[in-house]
Amino acid sequence: MKTFVAYLSDYRDRNDYFLSMMPVGALSIAAVLEARGHDVTLANYSKEGVRSAAAHIQSVKPDAVGLSVYTHNRTDSLRLAAEIKRRLPKTVVIAGGPHASFLGEEILRRVKSIDYIVRGEGELALAELLARHAKKPPASERIIQGKRISDLDALPFPARFGGTMRGIDPNEQFKYVITSRGCPHRCVFCCSPRLWGRTTAFRSAESIVAEVEHCVAKYGIIYFSIRDDNFTLRRERVLKFCRLLRERRLYIMWNCQSRVDTLDEEMVVEMKRAGLELVQLGVESGSERILAMYDKQTTVADIERASAAVRNAGAYLSFYLMAGMEKERAADIKKTVELIRRTLPGDGIVSPVALYPGTALYEAAKVRGEIDDSLWFRTKENGVFLRDDAEVGRWVHTLANELGAIRKRSWYRENDFRAHRRVVGEDCWVTDILEGDYYLDEERYDRALECYRAAAGRHPQNPWPFLRMGKARFMSGRYQEAERDFAAVIEIVPAYYGGWLKRAESLLALGRREESRASVETAARLNPYDFRIRNLRKLLK
Repeated sequence: MKTFVAYLSDYRDRNDYFLSMMPVGALSIAAVLEARGHDVTLANYSKEGVRSAAAHIQSVKPDAVGLSVYTHNRTDSLRLAAEIKRRLPKTVVIAGGPHASFLGEEILRRVKSIDYIVRGEGELALAELLARHAKKPPASERIIQGKRISDLDALPFPARFGGTMRGIDPNEQFKYVITSRGCPHRCVFCCSPRLWGRTTAFRSAESIVAEVEHCVAKYGIIYFSIRDDNFTLRRERVLKFCRLLRERRLYIMWNCQSRVDTLDEEMVVEMKRAGLELVQLGVESGSERILAMYDKQTTVADIERASAAVRNAGAYLSFYLMAGMEKERAADIKKTVELIRRTLPGDGIVSPVALYPGTALYEAAKVRGEIDDSLWFRTKENGVFLRDDAEVGRWVHTLANELGAIRKRSWYRENDFRAHRRVVGEDCWVTDILEGDYYLDEERYDRALECYRAAAGRHPQNPWPFLRMGKARFMSGRYQEAERDFAAVIEIVPAYYGGWLKRAESLLALGRREESRASVETAARLNPYDFRIRNLRKLLK
């Protein structure tokens, strides 16, 4: 069956890096459908918009189109559904994703172009729906409940997808990895409790490492972002994942998200020794009163302990914060500011408290009669906030400013790196890289090179120290040595386009244009999406 798995962001978000990115769940669905014999096109139309997307789909004439519908992209997604049905009346249009999962009945009542809604996990449910629809008569139920998939290892991981891709840069897309589904907690601002039923399914450490190995070998990806709600929920799995990375000499850098009550210093040390660069903590507030209202089941002391564990090990620390909870006061915001000053996150994201379908806050507002599900068809806003007063806007601005203001205190310096080595050991290559980067930013090139050389000497099959040495030497005008460093990166990870690009830049600086042209052409073959590659190719014509 010829099938499209498609996504497009709201047109206002087409230049937003994260909102314009294809959801990992859609990639997983495409991989499963392909494994079941479907002719699948995986399409991200965020940069194109509704008309171009509809024209492309019309030109291919698929039997079915699956659309990922989130609250933030619902308006253009439903417009696209209507346009597909107008042009291709016989094409089956299916909507999935969180917004469709929670508002399925409302969507079907109002949007006649949607044939089916898939709720929850879509891989097996969509495959079964398409199989039934191929028979006569088609499936009678229009809302299909996806059953929980307990064995996530049985699913092909997204980067295994080998079908047609449109609007997708594999080098960026496949570095985002999800290794579990669900969360046992019940935060009132999150839809996860209803979406997953407060149960969690995990991929094995072996499965995650297999995905990493595949992405390194095929796409040359050397930096990964693990986007689980809480990667550190199962401690032994995390430790095994780290052990396998080190045993197999997979020299990747990576980041993850964590709850503050599932993280300890021993775990962070092992994670950093396996390539961890940054941890994003779901902090939300520095007020015990507000944490209780969020039903976080964490305390300020938990936040302080987790933050200290991350900073002691020398990984970068980032916070997710919110402002504008019901009955939140200026005194609560002051406590969050004080927490920031005590814990010293390097950066963070601050958001107003929003009402999204499926969350406890949303359901409570419905019960009070303040909103109803028709709201999402009356407004084109990407979200609706719990409080819409000017004070909340000032609080968000205050917290964001505070995160910026403490950078001079929170950023690691020479004394910090010495302390980190006492915690994680002298042979932790990530510490060498981060310390070298500190000196590089200070334009202390020789000192930076000492750190990078130390990492290269201990880990000669690690591309990161050679990549950084090349950068330091290029910045200081030592182009011949930089070219050799980037050549070493290419030898270690041949599929990494960045090594070829940087080598091409070094060769051009040396006046070796033909060799530079050959190198940048390889980079372009590996990644036709990077604007730096396009610019260098034009320069070399």
